[in-house]
Amino acid sequence: MSTDFQCPACGAEFDLAVAFSHEVDQRALSRLAAVSIPLGARVLRYVALFTPPKQRLTMAKKLKLILQLLPDLERKAITHKGRDWPAPLEAWAMAFDQMLAARDAQRLELPMKGHGYLYAILAGMADKHEAKAEQDREHQQRTAPRRDTVQVRGQALEIGQALQVVHAGKDPALAKLDQDAAQAVPMPANVRERLQELKKGAQP
Repeated sequence: MSTDFQCPACGAEFDLAVAFSHEVDQRALSRLAAVSIPLGARVLRYVALFTPPKQRLTMAKKLKLILQLLPDLERKAITHKGRDWPAPLEAWAMAFDQMLAARDAQRLELPMKGHGYLYAILAGMADKHEAKAEQDREHQQRTAPRRDTVQVRGQALEIGQALQVVHAGKDPALAKLDQDAAQAVPMPANVRERLQELKKGAQP
């Protein structure tokens, strides 16, 4: 049984498999355009790095390379060396530009054989971002203003909580738990349970 079709306009025959392959190509390019038009241009320049010497990169090879990248471009994350790394589109753009700059400086061994170098760049960017965020958190903790505390019946309480113990007759252990609960984000389960027990015991 023939799989050939005939064009009603020119009479040319073409294989059904060819028709389906073009549909797959169009879907891939549509997905790439949906991610980002400017980024799509960078992807096409990046794909050119896989061109064999003195040859042209076939459309089938280009589409294969694009389809390998599309899932990670769409989810804005990559998997590298056994873990997932966030990869926003801005990071992809910077990574593509870095690789193209390396090509211009003749620091790339061409043609590329895989996406390992690209993913290493993306993972390195994400790792630096995580390290910077951790440094910022530590700096914020070190420089955050400390609240003065006083000792009340063996409990280190902030002045506001201490006044409740002294003047309102509040149980110091309960005041301590209230203080810890206010500072904890989120409140540990054991503290929450203990707090509820003390509150129940303090009720008349």
